[in-house]
Amino acid sequence: MRERLKERKRGKVDVQVGKRGVTDSLIKEVKTRLDKQGVVKVRVLKSARAFPDFDREEFAQKLAEAVGGEVKEVKGFTFIIVKRDRGNPRY
Repeated sequence: MRERLKERKRGKVDVQVGKRGVTDSLIKEVKTRLDKQGVVKVRVLKSARAFPDFDREEFAQKLAEAVGGEVKEVKGFTFIIVKRDRGNPRY
């Protein structure tokens, strides 16, 4: 898992959140990638953060909860969600 996390930190963004915000299709896409890869890197585009009360950490937390994951890191408007592993509390 650590290797995948390092790889995702250095790699390209998997999913971008645009002007439509969090939709059912976005949640489905993140869930699918989370199941396959265990780690998903998400970027919030300017159009999605146009709301005056936008909070990036709160946004990341809500998306992670919606997909059953956990926010591992928030850097700028990019964050990493990891799959919850009940057997290993470190991830």
